[in-house]
Amino acid sequence: MRIFIILVLFIISSPSLFAQQLISGIVTDAKTKDPLAFANVSSSESNGTLTNINGSFTLTLSVTDSILKVSYIGYQTRSIDLLKDIKEFQIELAPKAQILETVLISSKENPANKIIQKAIQNKKLNDPTKVLDSYKYKSYNKFLIDNLDQSAKVETDSSNIAINEVVNVGRAYLSEKVSSHVFSKSLDPREIVEGIKTAGFRDPVYDVLALKVEPLSLYGENYTIYKTDYAAPLDNHEAFENYNYKILDTITNQERPAYLIYFKPKRERLVAGLEGVLYIDTTSYAIQKATAQLAGSVKLKIAHEYNYYENKDLWFPSSQLVTIQPGSGEKDISVFGGSISLGSVQQKRSILNSVLGSGTPQEGLYLESKTINYDLEFNVPVNVKNSDASILVLENAGEHSVNYWAANRKLPFTFKDELTAMKVDSIIQFNNIERKIEVKKGISNGYYPVGLWDFSLKRFIKYNNLQGFRLGVGGKTNNKFSERFSFNGYFIYGTKDGNVKFNAGAGLVLDKNSGTELSFNYTDDLNEVASFSYLRGTEAFYLLQPRYGNINEFYRYKKFQINLQHPFSPRFRSEVELSTARINPIIDYTYSSGGDYFEDYQIAEAKLGFSWKPFSNYVSTPEKVQEVRTGYPQFTAQIDKGFSKFLKGDFDYIKFGFKMDYKIFRLDQSISEIILEGNYINGNFPITHAFNAYPNNPNKEEIISRVSIAGKMAFETMYFTEFYSDRQISLHLRHQLRPINITDKIQPELVFVSSHALGDFKDQSVHKNIQFNTLNKGYSESGIEINQIFAGFGLSFAYRYGAYHLPTFKENFSFKATFILKI
Repeated sequence: MRIFIILVLFIISSPSLFAQQLISGIVTDAKTKDPLAFANVSSSESNGTLTNINGSFTLTLSVTDSILKVSYIGYQTRSIDLLKDIKEFQIELAPKAQILETVLISSKENPANKIIQKAIQNKKLNDPTKVLDSYKYKSYNKFLIDNLDQSAKVETDSSNIAINEVVNVGRAYLSEKVSSHVFSKSLDPREIVEGIKTAGFRDPVYDVLALKVEPLSLYGENYTIYKTDYAAPLDNHEAFENYNYKILDTITNQERPAYLIYFKPKRERLVAGLEGVLYIDTTSYAIQKATAQLAGSVKLKIAHEYNYYENKDLWFPSSQLVTIQPGSGEKDISVFGGSISLGSVQQKRSILNSVLGSGTPQEGLYLESKTINYDLEFNVPVNVKNSDASILVLENAGEHSVNYWAANRKLPFTFKDELTAMKVDSIIQFNNIERKIEVKKGISNGYYPVGLWDFSLKRFIKYNNLQGFRLGVGGKTNNKFSERFSFNGYFIYGTKDGNVKFNAGAGLVLDKNSGTELSFNYTDDLNEVASFSYLRGTEAFYLLQPRYGNINEFYRYKKFQINLQHPFSPRFRSEVELSTARINPIIDYTYSSGGDYFEDYQIAEAKLGFSWKPFSNYVSTPEKVQEVRTGYPQFTAQIDKGFSKFLKGDFDYIKFGFKMDYKIFRLDQSISEIILEGNYINGNFPITHAFNAYPNNPNKEEIISRVSIAGKMAFETMYFTEFYSDRQISLHLRHQLRPINITDKIQPELVFVSSHALGDFKDQSVHKNIQFNTLNKGYSESGIEINQIFAGFGLSFAYRYGAYHLPTFKENFSFKATFILKI
């Protein structure tokens, strides 16, 4: 009955759809026939638009509009009679000699450049974050995915007429958000989400908060739209290297005159840039308004509106609009990731999409996000709890009534919007969307969820020389089992060594808000000799694990541990571990000191680990804290203390580890990375708990027999068991050039790599039956990688030089494969 009523209302309201007429057309040069980008097309003083970069336009006319006026600097203005039966226009403008701002034009320098230079110089006077001590405002955002074809088809001969019409008319995706925003010079910009609603979903969908679809301002050094950085047209350092500028016109906006400055990328193949128009105030040189477009892997249109506040002589953003349509492909445009068809406009081919079998998005879809800013206050006290989360979602944000949304909407909520909830709900049910979203998120973290249990994808199969194939199963319980209690474990069998390895553990969430968790684990497994792992290190999921198949020296351990994780903040996380383990080296090794001999031994340890990401951004929701922008540098540190005569421990030592990872992402898509790590241990300790430098060269004679998978921060020419240290420092330098665009599917990445290590070992004499070198002379290697040649596979070449250079070429040279799987 409800659907029938909605359908009747739709049919009744249909005539209103035709009260306005939509026209379209293209504006070109009468002589060259070239399209004229950003020509002014208007039917009245209050109703107009600019042409797109291909000269096309669309404009909605009212019943009283009779004349269409088209103007462009340097061309004769045309006025065209509007006839009711003409909806498509081919408009040609004839060039003419025209002088704009005679004083400026007479200068030899491009007058537009002078204006842009002045606008850049005046950013400190016009950028609200520079000129104001503080501000706060509210915003309403409407985020939708819809079909470009707005027409609706009523199938009167269908027995399911109402359902079919709802699915046809409703939008493909719709989300609304009401937020408060605060800023002060002592506080990073903060958004507090007071209300969030996603049509068709039972619970709020927070994924849209991480998309960063439209930025607030154009004054930044970079301009980020939908996870992609573009060169900003008012960049302090490279504006004139990245863009050409031209004056189009002068206009009046909110009773303030403005220059219309056209900007177009200079280095389209090298630097991602936009093409558009800036409205620059002729007095203050502030941005009054901006519009820009891009036609590439996506079709992008943006529009920024500003309001003028006379008492502050300041233009402040009043609205932002971003529209994204499918382009040439090879880039996901999606709320949940390209592997989920719901909420997707364009999908990039991926393994995960094939696994989920989620289909392809509907033809002709576009994404639109529009934000209205209101209730603005300048230089007022800002009382917000200090937090690393740049976006904070209030606990009750998803629980508001219909009346709340009716009172807070700043954009029309149309009949089509009303129908969206039913349409999306039917899509979710028919295509099992919520399950696919669950699987997609699980696989991204290395798990496959089944009911109450998440199976670990890295436990099914591995291979190394000692164990052969490690076949097994493992995983952990998920929130469907309990939000407070959890269990985990795995069971592994080695086909070559014939041994079983296993783990069993449990966890208890002590404080959901802070993320404090206590866990207990017992593990019987193997570990690499002289390896060092950080409690707070990033556990990346690899389908093929670099190095693992080449490791040839292990020790068996039976370990019981208690761990306490506590995030002091999203950016600063800590973990404490207390453990006791029985160690049995699977090598011919004896530790001998002061008349004591150990072939197997007990290790009692306490560990304290930290991770610090000072430049990352986070979204804090009632469900969890999620990193939405990874910032660099990142730091990881750890202190291990070994105890003798405590928990039956045999060794007394203290151990330190520190690692810094710093990445630099450039607009030309090149990436530089520096990884610096230092390790130190002092006291009496076995070789199993010293350090290796992460070698990855099998101990085999011929180059071809050493071919394996290269690691990201491994020494590819350093042989296993060749070096051990009780103190060491390593430096890895990587520089990836922009991808080489051969085809849409084949875009190899050339990477230059240089790795160095320096270390020492104070007393080798206590370690019996084992021979190794130290790194006291300094180790160096360099090479190149050609990644992503085909299906994720590439090639790696490295050469060893310096103090540890070996006699023959083949001993110093490494040839391996690389594998980077983008799911």
